[in-house]
Amino acid sequence: MNRRRNILLILFVLAFLLRLGAVLALHAWRHPDAIEHKTIATSLVTGRGFAFNDFGYFGPSSFQSPTYPFLLAGMFEIFGVQTPAAYFAILVLNCLIGAAVVPLTWLLARMLGGSEAVAYVAALLVMIWPTQIYACTTAQAIALIATCVTGAMGLFYYSVRTRRMGPWIAFSIIGVLGALTEPAFLPPMACMGLLVLLWRDMPGSLRIRNAAVLLGVTIVVLGPWTLRNRRVHGAWVPVKSSFWVNTWKANNDFASGSDRLPLSANLRNKLETGMMTTDDSETREGVFEGVHAYKALTPAQKARLMGHSEIEREKVFKEITTNWIRNNPGKYFRLCWIRFLKTLWVDWDNPKSYKFVYVASRAAILLGAVVGLLLAIKTRWSLLIPAVFYLLTLALYTLTITAARFAIPFEPVMLCLTALVLVSIANALRGTPASAGSRHRGHRSAEGATLG
Repeated sequence: MNRRRNILLILFVLAFLLRLGAVLALHAWRHPDAIEHKTIATSLVTGRGFAFNDFGYFGPSSFQSPTYPFLLAGMFEIFGVQTPAAYFAILVLNCLIGAAVVPLTWLLARMLGGSEAVAYVAALLVMIWPTQIYACTTAQAIALIATCVTGAMGLFYYSVRTRRMGPWIAFSIIGVLGALTEPAFLPPMACMGLLVLLWRDMPGSLRIRNAAVLLGVTIVVLGPWTLRNRRVHGAWVPVKSSFWVNTWKANNDFASGSDRLPLSANLRNKLETGMMTTDDSETREGVFEGVHAYKALTPAQKARLMGHSEIEREKVFKEITTNWIRNNPGKYFRLCWIRFLKTLWVDWDNPKSYKFVYVASRAAILLGAVVGLLLAIKTRWSLLIPAVFYLLTLALYTLTITAARFAIPFEPVMLCLTALVLVSIANALRGTPASAGSRHRGHRSAEGATLG
């Protein structure tokens, strides 16, 4: 036990240092890419509340979930509003949160069915994986989301197998915090409450206890924010009031299916031939800032949006989006297919997708995950919980909007599958039985991993 703890601590520290090294190497605090978090955090620190300015209206906002803006506001309060020191501090926090995914990946690999060797390889892969490292170099919540999702999946299995209250409380807090930070995970978390009630190898009283705890944590964590939204917006908004505006961004005559308009042929050619890097000023101005989906709005549509609150704008975007889908079913289904491919592969309308390291790492993780999935099914890994999380969010992204960063929270579980492949290959080369890459099946049954 002490040896295992020491190894995981070492991997955590190394993961933190790698992520911090990336922050330092990229001078990430100079261009933190804080998107809406910056404006909202500034508003919080300057006493104007959780507010945002868009379409000529400044007022109470739910455009972003509250978790990360409040964290950034804390750094602004300590180190100064929008100062390099404040951004460096939040990026260091990102590195700590991102490093935490390493031991959580070890736990997840063990709970899914991997041997200790598979778990350590999975943790090592997450420690060095380029996209996991890069996620910590922007002032955004993606590293936090990835850590919460990985922890929630591992802790669900651990808690129902041990039947202990502590791990279930930890699962509930981490899972609901992840859903508060990224509401796309609200449906999977709701399913967790239903699944635990059906978990056959737990007594009925424990099933009800766990479901009640999850409900209670949801009320405590989500409740205050939802009630705040009701008070300031006059409408029930569980987390974010940007569902329809985001869905519209990916579903209009000019949409690429993701959260940005298609790259121009000129920019795409420059990126493909290596004539322009993603740090090039023309690229940043022309792609990162200059081609917002709002450019697809007609003058008449803009006039309907100007000066209105977020909730009123959401009604307009809902009308525009549903009418467009109704009138363009073929285009909508084509965009759904594009979103499906972009979520699985890369967003080819994102300039960062033209980096060799990104494309190569994405190809490697997909190949490893596909082969690993076949091996995991063969060796009877416990895949239900990852499947629920992944398939529900994949369906949501396919039907609404996607982005390159949306794949990052599922990389740890994909790397668990990749680790199974690597350990299986190593065992085959050494002549070790293939079953050494997974736990003994009887152990899985004894831990109560089946559903009724």
